[in-house]
Order: sequence, then structure tokens, then C-alpha cells
Amino acid sequence: MSDQTIILRKTPFYFIRLLVIIEFIFAFLPVFATVIFPVQAEYNQTVLAQSLSFTVFFILVLTTLQVLIIAISFFSWYLPVYRIDPQSVGYKRSGANDFKELIKIQAISCLSPEQHWLGKRFDYGDVFIYSNTEVGVVPLRDIANPTGIAIKLEELSASYWDPSLPLPIQPAPELIAAGESQTVEFKASILWDYRQKRPNKTLSEPIMKTLAAFMNSTGGTLLIGIHDDGSVLGLEADFSAMTKSTPDGFELIFNNAFNRLLGVEYRQWVNLSFPEIEGKTICVATAQPATTPVYFQHQGQEEFYIRAGNASQPLPLSKATVYIRDRFEI
Repeated sequence: MSDQTIILRKTPFYFIRLLVIIEFIFAFLPVFATVIFPVQAEYNQTVLAQSLSFTVFFILVLTTLQVLIIAISFFSWYLPVYRIDPQSVGYKRSGANDFKELIKIQAISCLSPEQHWLGKRFDYGDVFIYSNTEVGVVPLRDIANPTGIAIKLEELSASYWDPSLPLPIQPAPELIAAGESQTVEFKASILWDYRQKRPNKTLSEPIMKTLAAFMNSTGGTLLIGIHDDGSVLGLEADFSAMTKSTPDGFELIFNNAFNRLLGVEYRQWVNLSFPEIEGKTICVATAQPATTPVYFQHQGQEEFYIRAGNASQPLPLSKATVYIRDRFEI
């Protein structure tokens, strides 16, 4: 087995959740059984009733059923496993089965880790793996540390990309129609704050974090002037807050923020264009994969971002060190 192979079982909280449901059901089952069905009257007419009271019999039956269901629940948690290796993600239901390939690593186009409130508390949840092939969406459900697993899959997927090759450029309308993903993100503006209805210079920070994440991953496209829901806002609100109300003025604001937060040496990896959609001007920032790590620099601190699903994820130092070593071969 490769050193990069990961074997995943469902989190123990999955088993605990099953137990809670079972205990809840069995807490009320005797009451419903005796009220709805004439169980005791029927039992008293059997030969067994002469040597074993109905109460003892009923307890034995419930206990036996409970043990069987708990055993089934345990094996339904323990036996199925996922396997992640540098080539593919596989799954098998039991030790007697072989692993079935769910998706090839190189076919991964997007990763989305998801956790509900309890999952966030105990660090478990689902990872949805998206593919542009006929495979579609592959869910890894109820696993521990879903964000970490998504990052690992991103690292493996990135190994199939050649940073020296330019990222394919798609028309902006196609990107908007497809929605946000591993390689596409929307931002409403770089300067105009739609909530506060005034200029806000801090809006450039999430834009630069996204671009850093794209450059540290497999590249991507950031569309500015587009709402999260895909509706076209345009850059006119940004233009109104600029001294030079043109795309050139916008690029000047962009460059100042980029050089301050990321570094002028990385500007070569990002191309800006200003197409018109629905009569409104937007900005399309296409980021190529960088050949060296890109750090977001703010208030004397450096942060390292990558893409994990349709979000830009900061990595702690320990994970960033491993990722940088593998991604940039440093």
C-alpha cells in the first residue's frame, strides 16, 4: 500500500447516532405494541405462557431484537471503508468485497466539504467530489475531518496539473451560467460596499485571498461585478467611487491592492479583461497556477490560501508546509 493511501471509515459519531435512534425507538416500542395489538392476550393462550410470564418473554424478545439491531448498526459502520490513493477514490462495503472505484483523482473538478452544526462541533461531515465526467458527484459521507480530506484530495488532484500550461479561458457568460466552483468565484465589487452604500477599501482583501488561493492551487477565474447568485451587477458602482471612472482606473486600484497584499512579482500570473455583459462592464481576473508559493500579507502577518471546493481555505503552518513541498516541489 502506498504511503499516500488513506483508508477512511465513517466517524464513530455515525454509530453513536444510530444507537441514539435505536434507543429512542425501543423506549416507546413496548408501549405502542401493547396498546395497539392484543399481544399479551394472544401470548397467554400459548403453551409457552405456562412456563414463562409475558413480561419476561417480552423483555427477552425486545433485548434480542435490540442486540441484533445494534450488531447490524455496528457492522454497517465498521465494515464499509473508503480508500484514497494517488490514482483514485474507492469504496467497499465489507472485508469480503474488493474496492470499487468511485472516481479517478485526475477527473476531480471541484471539492465541497460540508458540516452541520453537530459536525462542526465534533469535526465530521461530508465531502462532495465533483467531476466533469459522467461520474457526476461522489459523496464521502459522515467522515472525520472533512476539510482535511478535501485538502488532501486537492493536493492529489493538483499533481495532475502542469503549472507551465496556461489555464483554458472560457467566455464569461459560460462561467457565470456554471456558477461558482473550484476554479470560479464571483465578487460584487472591489471598492463599493453594497451593504453600507459607500466605498470600502477592505473589499479588496477577499479578492486577493481568492487570487492567492487560485495561484496556489490549479488556477482559476475571479469575476468582479457579479453577485453570488450569478446576477450581473457591473463595475459602475466601483467606477463611481474612483477618481478615474474607467477600466484603467479600476486596474490601477486592483494593482495597488495586489502589490500591497500579494506582491508585485506575482502579478504576471493574473490577467485582467473587461467584457460587457447585459450592457454592464465586469472584470474577469484569470489566475494561472504560480510556480512559487503566494502568501496573503496583511498587518504584518502572512497567510497561505488554497482552493477547497468553491471556497478559499487558509492552511495552518503544519499543513501549508506539506502542501507547499508537494505542490511546488520545494
